[in-house]
Amino acid sequence: MFFKLDSFALVGIDAIKITIEVHLSRGLPGLYIVGLPGKAINEARQRVRSAILNSGFDFPVKKIIINLSPADIRKEGSLYDLPIALAILAASGQISPGCFEDSCFIGELSLDGKINPVRGLISMTEKAVELQKKYFFVPGTNADQASFFKEIDIIACSTLKETIEIIDSGSPGRNAYKKICPDIIGNNSYEIDFSEVKGQFKAKRAIELAAVGMHNILLMGPPGSGKTMLARRIVSIMPRLDLEQCMEVTKIQSLCNGSNNGIITRRPFKNPHHTISRAGLIGGGVYPGPGDISLAHRGILFLDELSQFPSQLVEDLRQPLENREVVITRNQMSYCFPSNFMLVLATNPCHCGFWGDNENRCKCTEREIKRFWKNLSGPIMDRIDIRVFVSRLKEEDYINTELGENSEKIRERVERAAAFQGNNGKGRKKKYNSESNAAMINEWLSGDEVLRKNAFMLGKKFKLSARGLSSIIKVSRSIADLEGSKNIKNEHILEAAGYRAIKVYG
Repeated sequence: MFFKLDSFALVGIDAIKITIEVHLSRGLPGLYIVGLPGKAINEARQRVRSAILNSGFDFPVKKIIINLSPADIRKEGSLYDLPIALAILAASGQISPGCFEDSCFIGELSLDGKINPVRGLISMTEKAVELQKKYFFVPGTNADQASFFKEIDIIACSTLKETIEIIDSGSPGRNAYKKICPDIIGNNSYEIDFSEVKGQFKAKRAIELAAVGMHNILLMGPPGSGKTMLARRIVSIMPRLDLEQCMEVTKIQSLCNGSNNGIITRRPFKNPHHTISRAGLIGGGVYPGPGDISLAHRGILFLDELSQFPSQLVEDLRQPLENREVVITRNQMSYCFPSNFMLVLATNPCHCGFWGDNENRCKCTEREIKRFWKNLSGPIMDRIDIRVFVSRLKEEDYINTELGENSEKIRERVERAAAFQGNNGKGRKKKYNSESNAAMINEWLSGDEVLRKNAFMLGKKFKLSARGLSSIIKVSRSIADLEGSKNIKNEHILEAAGYRAIKVYG
C-alpha cells in the first residue's frame, strides 16, 4: 500500500516542496524514515506512533517505509509529524484521502495528539500559494501568520483527531480560518520616548534625518553624554512598516521563533554584545540560520561600545551594508537572508573617553588614540552617512525638569518626509534615500549647475570617494524631504557635508 502527500522544508528563508511518501508492506513491523532526515525527524517515529494511538486510531502492524522526497536535501525539525501521521493513516485505509491532492500539511505532534506550532509558516504559505494549493493545514496556535493570504484556505488544527474529522467531512473549506485584515497601525507604541532625552538638539536633528532616509549613523562622544540613550530611542521615531515590510520582518523572525503568533508590526531593534560570535551576527551554523543583521531587517542594528567589537566582525558588515543581503554557502547550497537594516554605532573617542571634550582633558597619547581607532577601517567609515559628536550635558540642562519633544511628534515629521520621498521616487523600486542608485542621484543634480559645482568642491575639499560624495547627496535629499522641498538646495548639501566632516582620529 502506497500513499503520498505534500509538505515543506525551509532552505534559508525560503520554502521548498517536500513529498511525504509512505509504503506499507508485509515484513518485520517497524517504522523507517529515509530521505536525509535529521535527528528530530528520526525521533518522529515515537511521537507519531503515540499520537495516533492516543487519538483513537490503530497504528499499522506492518513494515512502514517513509521517504522524504527529494532525498538529496537535508531535512531538519519536527514539522513533518502531522503529514507523516496522516499519510500512515491514509495508506492503512483509516481516513479518506479525498482532499489530499489539493492540500498540504505541516505541524509537530505531541504524544497526546496535540499539534504544536512550527517556524517559517509565512514562507511555507507563500510556496503553497505558488503551487496553487487550495488548503493548507497548519497548527492553530500560529495560524494568524498565514491568515493574511487570500489565495488559499488556511485550516487551523489543534489536534490530530480534529484534523482527521475535517478531512473526513469532505469540505475542508467550511473550516477555513477566518481571513484577517492585518492591523499594522495599532500596537506600535514603545516604552521609551525621546521626551526623556534632555538637550542634545544637534544629535536629535541628525537622528531625525537618519530615520527619514534610513542612513547609517555614528554617535561619538565622552562617557555619560547619552549616546546609548539616544540610539535606543531611534526605533520609536522611524516610519511605520507597510504590509509588505511587516510580512518580510515576520518571515525572518518566525525562522527563530516558531511560536510567534500574528504579524509583527514593530521595527526590530538588535543590540548584540561585543562577545557575539561571527555566526550569531552574520548568520550561519551547520544548518544556516539568520544572524542579527538579518533579524534587524527593516529595523536597527545597534553596535554599542564599537571599540570593543573585534575588527573582523565589523569588517564582515561591509557586503551586507552594500548589497542589503547576506549569502551563506554550506555543503554546495547557498542560503540568502535579507539584511536591509539601519546601522547605528556608538563609541567613545578614545580610551579615557575625553578626546575632543571641552571640559575634561584627554589623558591618552597620540599613539593610544590611533590604536583605539585602528579597528575601524576606512571602507567601513565610508559607509557611515552621518557622524555626530554628542557632547556632555551642561548642568543647567540636566536639572531642567521640562520634557522635550516626544517621539510621536518627531515620527509624524519623519513619516511626512518618508511619504514625500516616496512620491519623488516616480515609480522606482526604492523605499528610502539611502537605497537610491546613481541614476536617481543624477536626476537630483541634473537641473542645478551650481549644486553640481558645490558638490564637486565639497568632494575635493574633504577628499571624498564616489561613495562618500553620493552619501552627502543622499543625506541632503533627506534634509530636503524633511523640509518638503522638491529640489535639493545649497543649504541642504552644506548641512549634509557638516555631518560628514567629522573624522575619526588618525
